[in-house]
Amino acid sequence: MGQPDLNEKDERGLQSVSSFRPGATSGVLEDYADPDVQNEAESTHKGEFGTKRDLKPRQVSMIAVAGTIGTGLFLGSGAALVNGGPVGFFLGYTIVGCLVGMMMYCLGEMSVYSPNIGGFIEMGNKYIAPEAGFAMGINYILQTGLAIPTEITATAVMISYWDHVSDHVSAYIAAFLILSIGINLLGVKYFGEIEFVFACMKVLMLIALILFGLIADVGGVNGVYTGGRYWRDEPFNDSFANLTPVSLSRFLGFWKVLTQAAFAFGGIEGISVLAGEAHNPRKTMRRAVRTVFYRIVGLYLLTVLMISLNVSQHSPALLDAVAQGGNTAASSPFVVICQQTGVKVLPSVINAVVMTSALSSCNENVFAVARTLLALSRQRSMPHCFLKTSRFGTPFWGVLVSFCFGLLAFLSVSNGSAQAFIWLSNLSALSSLIAWISICACFVRFYRALAVQGIDRRNLDLRGWFQPYMAWICIVLFTIILFFNGFQAFIHKFSVSGFFASYVTLPVVALAFFGFRIYLWRTGKAYGLTNLNEINLGNGPAKALRGTRYDLGSS
Repeated sequence: MGQPDLNEKDERGLQSVSSFRPGATSGVLEDYADPDVQNEAESTHKGEFGTKRDLKPRQVSMIAVAGTIGTGLFLGSGAALVNGGPVGFFLGYTIVGCLVGMMMYCLGEMSVYSPNIGGFIEMGNKYIAPEAGFAMGINYILQTGLAIPTEITATAVMISYWDHVSDHVSAYIAAFLILSIGINLLGVKYFGEIEFVFACMKVLMLIALILFGLIADVGGVNGVYTGGRYWRDEPFNDSFANLTPVSLSRFLGFWKVLTQAAFAFGGIEGISVLAGEAHNPRKTMRRAVRTVFYRIVGLYLLTVLMISLNVSQHSPALLDAVAQGGNTAASSPFVVICQQTGVKVLPSVINAVVMTSALSSCNENVFAVARTLLALSRQRSMPHCFLKTSRFGTPFWGVLVSFCFGLLAFLSVSNGSAQAFIWLSNLSALSSLIAWISICACFVRFYRALAVQGIDRRNLDLRGWFQPYMAWICIVLFTIILFFNGFQAFIHKFSVSGFFASYVTLPVVALAFFGFRIYLWRTGKAYGLTNLNEINLGNGPAKALRGTRYDLGSS
């Protein structure tokens, strides 16, 4: 097993903590690093702390594209259509999709500049402050960790489409949890190949559903032409929450779609965590980020367009499925299209793909939890045991923590714990918005540090457009969506449970931030906003560092 030497100094040159200054107000919390591996990132299959750079470019690209194609799109889109109407539904997904694409370019530029094992978690520690990196890590662990039981439960529910015996749900949950953990323990080489297959299935299925929706809309399935009837006759939801006037109902229905769309795109930021175990990470991540914007936004928007053209927001079948929780195949708008057109085989196929999508998302969340714990341990903010890896390069203690999160899936079996499980699901969903805001904040600091230290962005391998304005737009709009996502708790009669379910993540992240800041202060370690001139940008590509203080050739 890979067991790092955790002394103050060692023969590999692990950085020391001797430079911590009591009461310091700037400077990052120095972490364990492997300089040899960092410098050979383009040519080696050896990752940091025993991990392996065995993810191939095709695997990373497909995982990036298909990573967010799951229950949020296949199932959650039905509730979004009901809330916003066809036009509000399409506009909401379009706006959030574009914002997510802009955020991904911010993340991609930083990931390509300096690939690392912890993804954007280490960016918070490096570009903002040690306590920011820790809070981002805790937030992401909650986001991905609590998504594990959610996806496992969704997988078990999908099987109940064929097996109606409720007593079997526990057995299915146990089987899928063990399967997901086992896939991650095999190592990143096999994890990447399995996820590549799942990703191909999801993308092909989505393309097939888009074509099916187009044919159904023009009457090619049952001879009934729908065209743009629903866009013309019922563009928005005029009766959302029974509010008056109609304009208020339409706006709040559309706003609800924004929050649902944000949750549907959740997890897309996980691509940065793959960078530390991708072969030739700069080239691989550059290709993945450049394609993810067009593929994700394109696939999502075409899917949403086909749904809005074919399914009425007043469809009895859709309304009934959404009212029952919207977590079965019956709530999928494409299943509703099948019922409308008389196609009987496709619902089972959709159910199978949704089931594999949920399992795939679970695998990726287990991967993310383990790597985030490794990153926090490298920053000296988690126990050192999370740095240990198996001979396959898997941080097995982190996978064990993921297993513990997965056990929460059994809460869904007990009716008495249903409310607790809903709260856990909401905690995971809300964390996505916090992560996106944090990523864009990291980019603003990264952008300013480049300027202060004289590094020309024109020499970077990947460069986003209209920066830093694009990052600021994302910060402002994501923050607005975050703070107003729980507006329904204030409609008619104040709902205490709805309020806490919508905002419980915020105090948790704030507690992590200020709690870790107090810990750093009490232990005499550096804390607070890092000075822009002190941010270490020396791990960037050689062509970007020429003529700067990091240029080894100039010394």
